Amino acid sequence: MLNKKLFWALLALAITFVSFTICHMYGPFMGKVVDAETGEPIKGAVVLIAFYTKAYTVGGWSGSFADTAETLTDSNGEFRLPTKFVFSFRSLAVWDKKSRISIFKPGYGAYPLHPKTFRVPNLPNSLIIPENNHITFYLPKLLTLDERKENLSCIRMPVGATDDKMMKLLEMENEEYKYLYGP
Repeated sequence: MLNKKLFWALLALAITFVSFTICHMYGPFMGKVVDAETGEPIKGAVVLIAFYTKAYTVGGWSGSFADTAETLTDSNGEFRLPTKFVFSFRSLAVWDKKSRISIFKPGYGAYPLHPKTFRVPNLPNSLIIPENNHITFYLPKLLTLDERKENLSCIRMPVGATDDKMMKLLEMENEEYKYLYGP
């Protein structure tokens, strides 16, 4: 008798888990990060891509953070994030297929919020990075301490992300704070 109750309870739990779990495959993402003035590659810039779900509410569509992927640019300024399988335990939600990007390197304007950053090809929404499409991102070199201090407000952290989901970005941001304000 107890085994039957346990079996049915576990089966109900498994069905609930499966019915509220959604999955999506993103990527790959690739591109290059260069100095906006010289066109020289920027080595060691952190590239963070955030993934979201969305659900329809009384007020319209509402997004929720799901996961991130991050990497650093190589000596040629190139980055590549392979296809990423993301799953989430959400009821009545669908995947937002538009992945959001943030790029930061101390001493350079933070993409996409610094006003002098841009990308080629220039697409309608600067926050979104299309899959399987090589894009070049141009970051301006910041020449003064005041420019660098103002740029700190341009670093775009994914809303709802925990620190463990953006470790490289936080490490770079902390490096910049130490440079500007000391230990």
